[in-house]
Amino acid sequence: MFLMSAGSSDFVSAAWRSEAEESKREKNGSLCCCEYVAEDSRQRSHILGCCCNCVDFDLVCTRLVTCRAIDRRNIDGMLIAFQDRLRLPWRGGAKRISPAAVAPAFIVPLMLGLATLNSNTAIVLMLTLVGFTIWGMELAKRTATRTNFFLSWLVFSVFYMIIIFEFQVPLLELAPEENYALMFFSCTALYCLYSAKALSPLNLVSAQYGTTPKDELPGIAEASSGEEQAEAQTTLQMESVLSLNDDEVVDMDTAERSGLMHGQPNICEICRKVTPRRAYHCPVCGTCVKRRDHHSYWLNCCIGERNYVWYIVGLALSEIALLLGANLTLTSICHPFMVVRPLGYPVLLPDDCSEVFEGFDLGISFVVACYALLISSYIAFILARQAYLWWKGSTLHEYKRASNAAGRNRIWSNWRAILK
Repeated sequence: MFLMSAGSSDFVSAAWRSEAEESKREKNGSLCCCEYVAEDSRQRSHILGCCCNCVDFDLVCTRLVTCRAIDRRNIDGMLIAFQDRLRLPWRGGAKRISPAAVAPAFIVPLMLGLATLNSNTAIVLMLTLVGFTIWGMELAKRTATRTNFFLSWLVFSVFYMIIIFEFQVPLLELAPEENYALMFFSCTALYCLYSAKALSPLNLVSAQYGTTPKDELPGIAEASSGEEQAEAQTTLQMESVLSLNDDEVVDMDTAERSGLMHGQPNICEICRKVTPRRAYHCPVCGTCVKRRDHHSYWLNCCIGERNYVWYIVGLALSEIALLLGANLTLTSICHPFMVVRPLGYPVLLPDDCSEVFEGFDLGISFVVACYALLISSYIAFILARQAYLWWKGSTLHEYKRASNAAGRNRIWSNWRAILK
């Protein structure tokens, strides 16, 4: 009897402590790992109730069952509610998961798995992938959309390639030193690209440094009336210079370097703030970037003054890792032939790969190797373009501005010649 009463008292005390902790947690406003604050109602919600208490979802289902017209606003509200409730349990509250960031986790392995069926399917999927990538990049550039889709695609592509290279290819008589070299270049390339993304906030002109107050920007001030007059005077000077000769194109960057804007502040036409020299506005980031080269959608950040070197080195090491991994894979699953033997080490290239689709193991290795070669071709194009711009002493943004200005002026000159 005494033991039962002691057990009951322990149970009551434990329940009282649990209730006290719950009331304390509600008082402090803390959330458990599966709770979050809904954006529409601003109330505590649970991730298990993802389809509950959604008026738009109920209306859509009701109209769908009764065969009535569905209002577009209800569909938008339902999708917004689902996007807000798609969360992952996390300490301190459930974290929202972006559908664009999750989609590549399923698209990439599905695409690679289907490509192992036969050679025709692999060719069609690779061409579809190239077309989809070009279309997506152009759409993101045209709408100036900041998305994690391409960064997630890059991360999951690297993840799946590493799994195949490390757990499938070594079983095909791969030398340990070749695997070590592949891992070294891969890890170093990932570190450089990670550093390029981590340093990207330092490129922003509006970045906060030191003890600068939050409502003030270091070295950046709103354009005063005197600065606006100076900018107008500078614009007039530029227009007069450009009108001296219709056949001679003088873009803004050339004018700056030639001293036409000497002593005048650089004022962003969008931000209306004084910016450093060769700092340009990024419509995706929404601010000016120091020595902006371009906005990398694959890293979801701007490449500029502070992370340009890390970006180029990361691309160069990625090119080496991809080519090495693809060569090791293809020479393991195909019939290789020796090209040269420097210092007693044979350099092999694949010769006959006609039997790779007979088994899933060989097929997935072959598809991943071709996928790596496809990515390496794109990186090689970027490196060649950056080498040309470095030789010209320009950035990609400045080169595009000069090309657009030259194209517009040339078209106008041609039409004037026709009309005369």
